[in-house]
Amino acid sequence: MRIILPEIKELLGTKQQRIIRRVLSYFEPADIAEVWSDFTPEERLKLFNILDVKLAADIFEFLEEDQMIELLENLPARRKIAVLNEMSPDDRTDLFAALPAGEVEKIIPLLDLDEQNRARELLAYKANTAGGLMTTDYITVPETANIADALRELRTKGRDIDFIQNIYVVDKVHRLQGIIPLKNLLTATPRQRVERVMDGHFPSVGLEMDQEDVAHMFGKYDVISLPVLDKLGRIRGIITVDDVIDVIKEEASEDIYRFSASGVVDEYLSENPLIIARKRGMWLLVLALAGFVSGAVLEHYSFLLSSIVTLSFFIPILMNTSGSAGTQAATVVVRGLAIGDIKLRDIWRVVRKEFLIGIMVGILAGGVTALRAIVMQGDMMLGLTVATAMIIAIVFATSLGGLLPIIFKSLKVDPALMSGPLITTILDTAALLIYFNITFLLLWRR
Repeated sequence: MRIILPEIKELLGTKQQRIIRRVLSYFEPADIAEVWSDFTPEERLKLFNILDVKLAADIFEFLEEDQMIELLENLPARRKIAVLNEMSPDDRTDLFAALPAGEVEKIIPLLDLDEQNRARELLAYKANTAGGLMTTDYITVPETANIADALRELRTKGRDIDFIQNIYVVDKVHRLQGIIPLKNLLTATPRQRVERVMDGHFPSVGLEMDQEDVAHMFGKYDVISLPVLDKLGRIRGIITVDDVIDVIKEEASEDIYRFSASGVVDEYLSENPLIIARKRGMWLLVLALAGFVSGAVLEHYSFLLSSIVTLSFFIPILMNTSGSAGTQAATVVVRGLAIGDIKLRDIWRVVRKEFLIGIMVGILAGGVTALRAIVMQGDMMLGLTVATAMIIAIVFATSLGGLLPIIFKSLKVDPALMSGPLITTILDTAALLIYFNITFLLLWRR
């Protein structure tokens, strides 16, 4: 698409609308959306008004949130409503969630009646739940229907639905009874009853299920769509895999941002620098206050440092190594909790495993550090002291790094909030206490 971008811009200047529509019809909407920012605001508006409504709506769904809002603010009213009517219900709901409530209330009454009802229904659900994630574009048939009826329904409604994998069989009160994959529908005989072809055993999700749990369901059952049921078992919508991919990206980004205490909650480039600075500043203030504790430990044991100056040589090594070991353990466990590999009941298995890992890594790091102390300082007891402190500090760090995320999860707190800088600061203080107490026992009394 970028290769022909200069030609498209030139055509926009010559008002060759028919040629522009024809050329762009050969490209995927996602590819056109990818180069959208390469056009000027005037070119974007002109191009969007030239396109067929269906293609325009498809491109619109792939645009960034700020690009969508920019177009909505500048499009003629009739064109704006036509595009919104054409959008997928779930994508339109995401857009409405980003707009001021007052503006949404002005737009909805202008939509077609069916689209108004869909929009109000989906906006009633929380954004991070299955209800907020689902689309109402799906096809149902009554359980009394036959295959010919189902095919007729598919031909009638299928033109307006972007994603069709299954036909959903419902009873008189719209409770989901079974699912017919398209393959089974197309290979069955027209007179067969749908209840003989449908699969009555199917996974589903509830309206209030958290979007992260929904993503786990897709991974567990290896499906590309799931029906969303209310408490009475009635189908209210479906969730498709493209929306779940967005959820996975969103949740992964959120965990990474929180774990690093970066202060970013959405797209980095769209975030206000003042807001990022405020959030980072709060974390840094907390860490600075926590660092005062490490300073107090150093002050308390200053008599050891003044008597045995070589002790200070190994403080940075000990703190960096134990802090890194704890962060590594915490990262693995936070990730495991996020994707469902680690459950709350696995807490002691995790601690035991990290304890053993800590011993092995501690012996390796302690041995290298002891060798350095013996060779460079010529002091066997100093080497033993540093090695012992290193082993104990790393074992403590890996065990705590594995334990804290699970404790946070059990308290209904996002484990990613236990950021890398926070656990490193905690472990710095712990490492100093371990180091000085081991020194007091092994060196000070000799």
